[in-house]
Order: sequence, then structure tokens, then C-alpha cells
Amino acid sequence: MTTEPPPNPFTVHPNEDPDHLAARQSRIDFAAKAQEIRDSRVWAEDYKAEKLAELYQQHEQEISEAYGRLTERRQARLDYLNGLVPSGPGIPDDASPADRAVLVAAFRTALEQTKNAPRDQRGRLLAEAARYGDDAMQRAVLQHASDSGDVNLVNAWVADTHGVRGYSDEKRQLRSALNSGPGKSGWDYKDFHTPQLPPEVARAISA
Repeated sequence: MTTEPPPNPFTVHPNEDPDHLAARQSRIDFAAKAQEIRDSRVWAEDYKAEKLAELYQQHEQEISEAYGRLTERRQARLDYLNGLVPSGPGIPDDASPADRAVLVAAFRTALEQTKNAPRDQRGRLLAEAARYGDDAMQRAVLQHASDSGDVNLVNAWVADTHGVRGYSDEKRQLRSALNSGPGKSGWDYKDFHTPQLPPEVARAISA
């Protein structure tokens, strides 16, 4: 059974993304329930503050969980992309010392050949590696292209081999989102920033 690759969360607009929508619904529900508490003519102010604190804690948890789910989806997509481009000599875990030495030597030879080849010839080396099943050369060319910032070569190979377009741009977008967190401006901040503590709760804490 073939497992479908995780989709890129950024292909879905935040207005249609389930976790963005869950966070927004949580804010709507919180505002409505908080107003009900404030409007109560039965509960004392201290009890209202206590109920608002409980409601806020639940709301904060819902926002955090929604962002956590989105983050997991982004990380899963990035992990998938990172696994598309082979690197290093590709030594199997069960390889014998002799096989390991052969694979390392072949990779180093191919890497040296790649480094010495003109930049515009590396695509030819990659194509020939695919044609003749030369795994060491394929890995060496892709390794060097990744290390040297030859994104066009890597992007073209990923698109041809795996059908993923805009490989490097997608990785950059995912890494940026994962590293910045919800504190950055934009849709993430709008929907996932830490909700403001109700003033009644803040006064009770400072009292």
C-alpha cells in the first residue's frame, strides 16, 4: 500500500484551514460565554472572575492545541520534503564493513568528479546517473548542489522525480513558519496569538 505524502498546509487558505477556523471559533465562543458570565445578576463578582479564569484557561488551551495541530502538519510536510533528496553515500544499516568502505569510496570519487565539473555540466552528470543506475553519482551531484546552493538543479530533479514543484521555496516557507511561531504578524498571529487575559481575572490576580 502506497502512503500518500502529507499535503502542504499552505496550499489551503487560512479561511478554509480547519485549525485556523477552530481557533477563530474558540475566540467567538469565548467572547459569547464571557459575556454571559459578566451579564449574570446572580453571581458575585469574585465568582464571575473565577468562572472567567476557567473559561480563559480552556480558551487558551484550545488556541494552543489548534496551533499545535497546524505545526505538526507543517513539520510533517517539511520532513517529507527533506527526505526526497538523497545525501551522503547512502549506506544501509546492515552493510558489512567491506560494503561500507566500497560505498564511501564510490561516493567520494563521484563527489570529487562533481566538484571538478563545470556547473552547467552537473545536470548532465545527474541525468547519466539516472540512466545508468549510478546511485553514488546521483547522491554526489545532489549533495553538492544542495551544499552549493544550486537550487535550480535540485528543484528540477525533485519536480521530475517526485512531481513536487517549487521544492526549495516550499521548504523555505515551512521553515520560516516553524521557526517564527504564532508571534509573527500575519494569519498565524491573527488566529493563534495568546488571548488577552480578561480584566476581571487580571484584577483578581493583582489584588
